[in-house]
Amino acid sequence: MKLDAIQYIPHEQPMVFIDHLVEANEGYAIAELSITTDLMFCEAEGLPTWASIEIMAQTVSAYSGWLGQQKQQSPKVGFLLGTRKLHLPVAYFALGQTLRIRVEQQYLHEGLGQFSCEIYYADHVIGALLSVYEPTDQSALKL
Repeated sequence: MKLDAIQYIPHEQPMVFIDHLVEANEGYAIAELSITTDLMFCEAEGLPTWASIEIMAQTVSAYSGWLGQQKQQSPKVGFLLGTRKLHLPVAYFALGQTLRIRVEQQYLHEGLGQFSCEIYYADHVIGALLSVYEPTDQSALKL
């Protein structure tokens, strides 16, 4: 499977940081991102790796959107609450490279969840734990 990720996330260009959802099931999802000059925050050296948090968060969002689509629901707005254990071994993702992002649900209870996330890039694995919240009452959001 190689699905356009934009159908699963409540984001619009230029704030989109995943291209495809390549695998998803009840426990995890895998996405891809090609590093191009069209990406927001991209510099001559490539995409700064500090964008890893947003890349991981959007993959979590795509995972949630994919699960929702299985129940005929549209993508919902969620919030990144924080991250732990993020280590960035390189400063940039080089232009022309493709990242593979894997997120695995650790727990989810009443909209509050934690995901183990990994970005595979060259010989590196960038990992982090993300805490997220998806309100059950989306009508109360003023976006």
